[in-house]
Amino acid sequence: HMSLTSCKGQHRSFCGGCGQPPGALTLGMAMEGRRLPCPERITDMVGFAFGVGCCGGFGLTFMRGLRDHPAGHRLSGAFAAAQTRAPQLGHTFALWSGLFHAFECAVSQRHADPNGARSSVDAAICGFLTAGVLSARSGPRAMSTNAVVGGLCVLLVDVVSGNVRSH
Repeated sequence: HMSLTSCKGQHRSFCGGCGQPPGALTLGMAMEGRRLPCPERITDMVGFAFGVGCCGGFGLTFMRGLRDHPAGHRLSGAFAAAQTRAPQLGHTFALWSGLFHAFECAVSQRHADPNGARSSVDAAICGFLTAGVLSARSGPRAMSTNAVVGGLCVLLVDVVSGNVRSH
């Protein structure tokens, strides 16, 4: 059963209707533009990104393995390659997401309602900072270039997905 409202916490333990603890955010809260509070948001998004990275990485690596392995070993080779590569891609997605959402929580503190809907400018700033930090070991030139590209990519995703907002 999917509830379209948030649990108001009018009971002592778990909600019998939605199965959520009192005060939990449900689909209704997400539809209102509300998000999980900051520490929970970071862990939630890291787990989500790890899952997306593993599943997407498995699928892409499996398809590439089917193409690249010789006949007679296509299926087993593709499966072995996908099993090996998927957790690595999941880790990469989780690392990027964790850093991005940590910056997002820090940047959103300047707003009156830090857990409200985020702005596209905030997202671009977080993409800029995330890409810059992740490429810091490559030197200042690569760091600055990757930071600008990261900020622009996040802004482009917001524009294409129709989520352009300002506070």
